[in-house]
Amino acid sequence: MSKKLRLLVLVMVLSLAVMVGCAGNNNNEEAGDSANNNNMANENNENNENGETATDSNYPEQNIQLIVPYSAGGGGDTVARILADALSDELDQQITVVNRDGAGGEIGIAEMAASDPDGYTLGVFGYPDNLILEKTGNTDFTFDSFEYLAAFDDVAHALFIGPGSEFEDVEDVVEYAKENPGSLTIGESGALGLLKILAFESEAGIDVTPVSYDGGGELINGLLGDHIEVASSSITAADQVVGAGGKPLGYAASERIEMFSEYPTLNEQGYDLELGVARVLVAPEGLPEDVKEVLTTALDNLGNSEELQKSFEEAVLPYRYLDNESLTEYLNNSNSVLNPLIDDNMDDFTGGN
Repeated sequence: MSKKLRLLVLVMVLSLAVMVGCAGNNNNEEAGDSANNNNMANENNENNENGETATDSNYPEQNIQLIVPYSAGGGGDTVARILADALSDELDQQITVVNRDGAGGEIGIAEMAASDPDGYTLGVFGYPDNLILEKTGNTDFTFDSFEYLAAFDDVAHALFIGPGSEFEDVEDVVEYAKENPGSLTIGESGALGLLKILAFESEAGIDVTPVSYDGGGELINGLLGDHIEVASSSITAADQVVGAGGKPLGYAASERIEMFSEYPTLNEQGYDLELGVARVLVAPEGLPEDVKEVLTTALDNLGNSEELQKSFEEAVLPYRYLDNESLTEYLNNSNSVLNPLIDDNMDDFTGGN
């Protein structure tokens, strides 16, 4: 597995090096049927070439709902609230964050996919949660159920211990797990967290018991409350964990991130693990082209601004903006590597069923 994980990182790094400097050009896609909105002025509607009604160009004319498939307090929720505040100002409409946690993100992501593609329901989730859920379960959505509008961060996953832990470092954890197969509990709050646990098991040659939580906030509370022995979460939880007396054992990056340079990577401790999450802003598939243009233009204005970057840095979130076109290419490249990796570990995700 470690060779596949190295390949994953290589592909992601190479693709990002090419894409980050690209401008955000909108893809020319044929607009689907627009949703009727009672608040829109009918006299401004036009007929497109297929005789269908095009969406009013005055979008947005009402409040927007932003669904987060995780509980409040985690990294994904934090990203959503930063974006909601900034995008509300940019679009001059109120954007309300709604937490729909449960089933490792599946409940909220399914609700996003089933929403009307009118621009008044958007979503934020951590890729590749949606891809892993789709491939390992019976979901009501697929990867193609969404229009991927932009991404805003690139966060490495880490292993944490809580206050009063009997462990001092990764070697202590590995030694205990080898002596007590299946006894060590490692919590996770999403499909990527589980993938990292499986990768850690393979790399260290151990057998542990994963414990699932509905969001990053609940996961860290479980760790700090001694309900689990180790947590698999993003490195951005470091301040909260350290402030409560715990610490990161290491994070899965190729080298130390400047924002977290005081903590070691797992690589430098002899474990070849590099995995991270990218929070993406999405709309349901079928978003009308004129609505998409309004959103992507607003997101480009925000994404390239120092103000939004500062907001992420203040929230201790490593910032990386990808526009609609760059994000689409990044996701396609990542999927080509992740799909076989997930397939090779299907029994671990499904419990052998």
